[in-house]
Amino acid sequence: MSSHREAPEISKDPVADSTDVYAFVSPDQPDTVTLIANYVPLESPDGGPNFYEFGDDVLYSINIDNDRDGDVDISYQFQFTSETTNPNTFLYNNGPITSLQSPSWNRRQTYSVTRVDRNGAHVLGSGIPCPPCNIGPLSTPDYVNLANQAITAIAPGTRVSRRPTSRGLLR
Repeated sequence: MSSHREAPEISKDPVADSTDVYAFVSPDQPDTVTLIANYVPLESPDGGPNFYEFGDDVLYSINIDNDRDGDVDISYQFQFTSETTNPNTFLYNNGPITSLQSPSWNRRQTYSVTRVDRNGAHVLGSGIPCPPCNIGPLSTPDYVNLANQAITAIAPGTRVSRRPTSRGLLR
């Protein structure tokens, strides 16, 4: 369901606000489907000093109905965990972020992915790193490389990535 911030109650909880969900046949792999979910609407990637992040207290789900009966057949659930590596500063970073392990990156997130289907819940991955927010060439000088480092295979033929532009991708 897409709200684009017109729903009064969800506007009170922007990190839980699902604005768009896209599903399409992957152009580079026509035998796969790409799912993209957008959250936290109307925020620019460089909107610091407190850059957007997913909520640690929100269960993000992409629900799939494969047989058009209106019931969820598969749900992919995402749960996030935030970590502040230096509690003595509010800054997102204190120098260039050059890798997912960069000591200058202060506010990190990881997540887990669980697939729920008729056979139950199956954790596909946990502790999956999010890339940092793309906050400019001084803080994230090689952002494409950082984002690519965070693409993670969680099952045969299934990859996930959390990116600031799409804020979630499952293939």
